[in-house]
Amino acid sequence: MKPLQKNLMHIAAFTLVLVMMLISLPAPDGTLAQGGQDMGVELNADVSGDVEFWHFWGSPVRRTAVRRIVAMCEQALPNINVEEVFKPFGDIWTANIAAVAAGSGMPDVIVEDRPQLPRIAADGIEQNLQPLIEQDGFDSARFWPFTWEQTLYEGESYGIPFETDVRVLFYNKTLFEQAGLDPDDPPETWEELWAYADQLDRQNEDGSYDRIAFFPLIGNVGPDLWAQTNGHIWVQDGRPVLDDPAVAETLDWIRQWIERYGGWEAIQEFRAQFAAPPNDHFMSGKVAMFVDIGGYNSILSFYRPSVTLDDGSQTGIQWGAAPIPYNVQPSSVSGGFALSIPTGAENPEAAWEFIKCATSPAAQVSWARDTYAMPSDQQAAQDPILMADPVWEFFVQAMETSTSGEFVSGYSNWKEQLDQRYDAVWQGDTDPAEALQDAQAAVDETIEANQ
Repeated sequence: MKPLQKNLMHIAAFTLVLVMMLISLPAPDGTLAQGGQDMGVELNADVSGDVEFWHFWGSPVRRTAVRRIVAMCEQALPNINVEEVFKPFGDIWTANIAAVAAGSGMPDVIVEDRPQLPRIAADGIEQNLQPLIEQDGFDSARFWPFTWEQTLYEGESYGIPFETDVRVLFYNKTLFEQAGLDPDDPPETWEELWAYADQLDRQNEDGSYDRIAFFPLIGNVGPDLWAQTNGHIWVQDGRPVLDDPAVAETLDWIRQWIERYGGWEAIQEFRAQFAAPPNDHFMSGKVAMFVDIGGYNSILSFYRPSVTLDDGSQTGIQWGAAPIPYNVQPSSVSGGFALSIPTGAENPEAAWEFIKCATSPAAQVSWARDTYAMPSDQQAAQDPILMADPVWEFFVQAMETSTSGEFVSGYSNWKEQLDQRYDAVWQGDTDPAEALQDAQAAVDETIEANQ
């Protein structure tokens, strides 16, 4: 098939998907386009009250998606009024903790960092939802198992999974073609990443880099995921394992990339050029490959960025998504969020009905269509309109190799011991093996002290 024919087919398919989405989703004024829909869960429409809902989704794509769900739920629960309140990501949880401590000012519903929820629950910040779950016969089996397990503290849930994510490799097909690489054949291994970089890197006359192919720490990714692609398992028999040859090898591999691009200071200067979308590293065309969550695809679709080619011309970026390159085994990481009721919230009954609605199959499909974030509801992830897009189908397949953080009761924030040592490793001041030994000793000591 000729490229033009292929592109026209892709455009036609995308247009069909878009039309179907517009038909089935709520209209902009909050009414449902087809006069109402079943949310897919049993709701008590007699419950009334005001619900203050805190979230941190302020981008044009996600703020619209939040408001769509609020509109759907206000229609399904006509006696409940929901006020969605944006709080910056860096402030939302500290503000909630302060409000709970003060006994006032907390929201009725908050978006919680799901992997941290057991620790938050242990500190008494969020309410135990288990009595409400049992009272209503709430079906937890419809969620991806790890998303539900992360809401549990001492076997009881303190939040209902709202969304999860899956990390994948995004790559710039336009730059691949310019460099003579097959745009449909992204790198699969660490070794191939390095070889592709030889063709994609572009240096200035002074030796600095105008464009880099890839850097392991640019994107929504860190050494923890790269170590997993090198065969490492971080928590074994309930205890963190840091001092392991696979981790040391991973840190050495990252240092090779640092050296490739002129050292840690040069990398920091390169990264300082970029801001939020559409002025980030990938949309600017300055980084050809990076790892992010699947939801980044919706941001790309929203901005439709352009890139400057070597000859100075501008053209729209064509991009692809692929599995994360590995050294030993394929792997990915899923984080995500849950909806919780803070301790002391004024309207827990109305809050619970809103949570049931916002995490319902219908709301989960709406959120996924708008944001391309992976829904926590497994059936919603199989929505036929979403599955018509090969990119989304790939995201669902990527969930098969994805893992999520395991809560360690003796030291929930044990990764901080690694984070405190990484800079010294990247700057060449500390040997990776030595840094891992020190971090392991500190983690073991803390766990022993807390037992």
